[in-house]
Amino acid sequence: MKCIQATKDNNSYKKGHIARVENKEADLKVSTGYWNFVSKSLWKSERRGEVSEVVVEEKPKKKKSKKQD
Repeated sequence: MKCIQATKDNNSYKKGHIARVENKEADLKVSTGYWNFVSKSLWKSERRGEVSEVVVEEKPKKKKSKKQD
C-alpha cells in the first residue's frame, strides 16, 4: 500500500486529495502526472482531520566561555 496525493484536478478528485492504494495502482496513477507519492503520516493526519503544519524550532546555541587562569 502506498499513499498518493492529487496534484491536478481531474474528473474524480480535486487537487490535494490524498488516497491510500495498492502499489500497482499507485505506480500507474503517479506515472500519469496527476498524482505524487506522499508520506503515510500525511495521509493519517488528513483522515483524523488534523491540520498538517510543520513547526521547526531552533534553539540558540550556547557560547562556550574560555576560562582564564
